Amino acid sequence: MNSNHTLLKLLCLTLFGTSILLMEIIGFLRRDYNPLSQYISEMGVVGAQYANIINYFGFLPIGICALIMTLSLQAKLSTNISSRSGFLLVGLGIFIGYFGAFMFPCDDGCPTQGSFSQTMHNVLGLISYMIIPAGLLILGIGLRKGATTLSPLMPVVMAFVYMLGFFMMLSPSQIDLLGFWQRLADYTLILFLIFVTLFAKVEQNDEGEGQELNSL
Repeated sequence: MNSNHTLLKLLCLTLFGTSILLMEIIGFLRRDYNPLSQYISEMGVVGAQYANIINYFGFLPIGICALIMTLSLQAKLSTNISSRSGFLLVGLGIFIGYFGAFMFPCDDGCPTQGSFSQTMHNVLGLISYMIIPAGLLILGIGLRKGATTLSPLMPVVMAFVYMLGFFMMLSPSQIDLLGFWQRLADYTLILFLIFVTLFAKVEQNDEGEGQELNSL
């Protein structure tokens, strides 16, 4: 049990370091990159400065860590098919988005239509942004039926924040803030996943009186 908890802590640290810390450090170091107006995936463009670091030490471990963590949460907190499905969809969504960015780097000037790699990048990114909020909403429904220390309202709020970031990215009026809205969606999701992994647990029975949902 302790070794499993240590592994999850290590995964949380790795996920935070690769998904937020590394991205912002590289974004700061690149003089030709604006984190507010450019997508995260633009740092992984073939031939770009630090692209290999972003792809191999950013996108790849993000997808793997997030999937492992959500599968662990599925086993740890799921008490019904809704919560199990919710965790699985969130994990698959993150994996598809980031592993897709690793396998199919975007072209310079993303998200313009261009190469096959850019097309696949766009398709997998869209799938990711559709799956994740659906998974969060389903997770919220499932948590209402189970006794955990995670409030069912949290994934619902997270789904709203995520969809807000996504729809604002689609707005032509937000062209100068594409990076900001993507980071709002992705970074808050990562922090939510880390928080749940570290602190959420199944509510224990209280002297045989049954389980009671206790919101964080």
